[in-house]
Amino acid sequence: MTFLRFSNILLLTLLARAPLAAGEINFVYPAEGASIPDVPRTFVFGNISPATAPFTINGEKIAVHTNGGFIAYLPIAPGDFVFAGTLGDGATVQRTIKVKGLPRPKPDDDEVWLTLNSVGSNLEVLPGEYVKVQASGAPGMETVFSIENMTEDAPMAELPAGSGRYFGAYKVKDSDAGAEGLVTTRFKTGLFRSDAETGSRGRVKVLKAETLVETSTDTVILRNAPDGGYMMFLPLGVKLVANGRMNGMRRIALAPGETGWVDDSKVQPSASGLFPVPPFSETGAIRLKKTDLGSQASITLYDRVPYTVEETPGGLRLTLYYANLHTNWVVYDSSDTFIKNVVFRQSGTTKAEIDFETGPEAVWGYNISYSGKTLLVDLRRKPVPALTWPKPLAGLTVVVDPGHSPKYTTPYDGAIGPKATFEFQVNLAIALKLKEKLLTLGATVQLTRNGDENVPLSDRPKLAKELGGDLYISVHNNAIGDGEEPI
Repeated sequence: MTFLRFSNILLLTLLARAPLAAGEINFVYPAEGASIPDVPRTFVFGNISPATAPFTINGEKIAVHTNGGFIAYLPIAPGDFVFAGTLGDGATVQRTIKVKGLPRPKPDDDEVWLTLNSVGSNLEVLPGEYVKVQASGAPGMETVFSIENMTEDAPMAELPAGSGRYFGAYKVKDSDAGAEGLVTTRFKTGLFRSDAETGSRGRVKVLKAETLVETSTDTVILRNAPDGGYMMFLPLGVKLVANGRMNGMRRIALAPGETGWVDDSKVQPSASGLFPVPPFSETGAIRLKKTDLGSQASITLYDRVPYTVEETPGGLRLTLYYANLHTNWVVYDSSDTFIKNVVFRQSGTTKAEIDFETGPEAVWGYNISYSGKTLLVDLRRKPVPALTWPKPLAGLTVVVDPGHSPKYTTPYDGAIGPKATFEFQVNLAIALKLKEKLLTLGATVQLTRNGDENVPLSDRPKLAKELGGDLYISVHNNAIGDGEEPI
């Protein structure tokens, strides 16, 4: 017994004298070499071990959660920027990112430099439009830009003065129609080095006329800007008038003063090979019929045209583009008590509006689809669950959508957390808990994915319809953008 006690004491003494294992620092975001906007501060997060170790990044003390995770909002500077993490035991790890903008000045280097920040991809414009050119470089220089086959040595303004940010614009002439070429910028004075002149990666092309394209797949998204929000979800074969291109997106002319943007890969030249003058479709008879879930309206058209839908206080408004209103008949269904009235008007030279009025009974949901060249508008009534305990949601079908699909490499599909957990994993865990709760309340619950299936974004609304959902709940854990001030 004495020998055992002595051995234990000796072992503890040796362990106490042994050097402790070095701590670990794991930067999760931003990724190594990531390029982020020119912002004064940004997020950096990850985890450390042990969680109780004192921890700093670039000398600033960082709070650490009990599980070792940390998230900080730290100042950065343009150019190659380094986050240096340090633990109390001396362990260090660095994470290098690239911050867009003017690099730090080099006090011991008088090198003249210039970078073109615009026209990074092919650009298509019409005569009368402006090509905007932006560049960054050494401050205080006289700077000019040229567009091959169009203009040469057009002046650029430094705004604000001394900032090294240069801006110029060229208004495309009618005589430029059909021309195309690269953009170059250069400093006009001094002895130039090779880096005092720079050229664009993309070419500028001046269109001779608008072109007619059509959607080449189902669920094509039309946006209000190249990187903007959603405007329309269009099926296969919808005609669109294209009159420009930027960053892999085609600009679509919908009506005077109204434009949209569509991914270039989602459209193709129109099968007709012709370019009719809009409007190139007319509305025919509108027929209504009662359905199990509400009402359906069918609208005769000569061709598939784009549309938008908005709910109104008393029903639903459908807007048809490239369409001339030529409806003479509305055929009502005497057994349909949901749609009370249909009102239509020509709201522009190429735009028609149709209002489906439901009176005090609000529209619960809707679905728009083409059957051939006939547009079908399905309007749903509000579902009526049991609302009695202990199963108040009996009779209600809920579709729960765990957002995103598995992807473990950058760019990730969704956000990632300080402990390197992925959003698609967290979303699924929440969705499964939600399903369990809804089932206990009597609802029928369907999931768009039950595990690590890869479900494309465009397929999720289709699944919601096929699964017969009365409610659609999409589960997400969104990330805040680089440079946005956390609240």
